Amino acid sequence: MFKAGVHFGYRKTKRHPNMRSFIFGTKNNVEVFDLAKVYSKMEEALAFVKKLGEEGKAILLVGTKASAREAIKATAERLGMPYVSERWLGGTLTNFKVLSDRVAHWLGLEHMKISGEIKKYTKQEQVRISKEITKLDRTFGGLRLLKKLPAAVLVVDISEERIAVAEARKRKVPVIAISSSDTNPDLASYPIPANDNSKSSIAYLLMRIEAAYREGEELRVASQAANIEA
Repeated sequence: MFKAGVHFGYRKTKRHPNMRSFIFGTKNNVEVFDLAKVYSKMEEALAFVKKLGEEGKAILLVGTKASAREAIKATAERLGMPYVSERWLGGTLTNFKVLSDRVAHWLGLEHMKISGEIKKYTKQEQVRISKEITKLDRTFGGLRLLKKLPAAVLVVDISEERIAVAEARKRKVPVIAISSSDTNPDLASYPIPANDNSKSSIAYLLMRIEAAYREGEELRVASQAANIEA
C-alpha cells in the first residue's frame, strides 16, 4: 500500500471532518492516512466483495475522473462487470426502466448493422443509424451487461461520483468507495479511505478488489462441483 501511494490524502484544509479518525499525520502540508486503519477498512470491503463473488452477483464499477477511467474499465472488463468510465447518466439506478429501454434500443440497432438488415434502408438512413450506434456505444458501452440493479456499486471518489452514490443509496444498493480525505466516508457502506487521485493507488486497490471477487468465484465453482459429485 505504501509503495502504491495509498496513504496520501489532500491538504488538511480540505479534510472532511468524518475522515479525521483515519488520518495519521501531515507531511509537507499533505495529510497521511493511517495505513493500519486503511487496511482494516479495506479488509471489510474485500470480505463483502468476496461474498458477492461467491454468490455470483454483479458489481457496477464507476470511475469517471481521468485517473480512474482506464483502471475501472480494464477491471470491469476482466471481471465481466458493467461499468461507467465516462459520464454518469442521471437515473441509471433510480430510473432503471428507461435506461434498460435505451440500451435495448442501442443493441437492436447494433444487431441490425451486424446482421446486414441495415441494408434495407437508404444510404442516408444507414449513415444516420451508424452515427446513432456510435453515439449510443459511447454513452452506454459499459452498461450492456447491466440487466438488473447491481448487488453493489463501486466508486472511485465519493465526491466525484456523488450522483451515483446518491442513486445507489436511494435504491438501497450497497456502495463500496475508494475515497480520499476530502470526502464523507459515512456515505459509503464499505468505505476505503485512501488516495483516490493517483493511478497507482487506484490500480492497486482495484487489483485487490478484483482478486477478492475471483476468490469468491472460485469458492462458488468448488461448491457447485462438490454438489454435483455428491
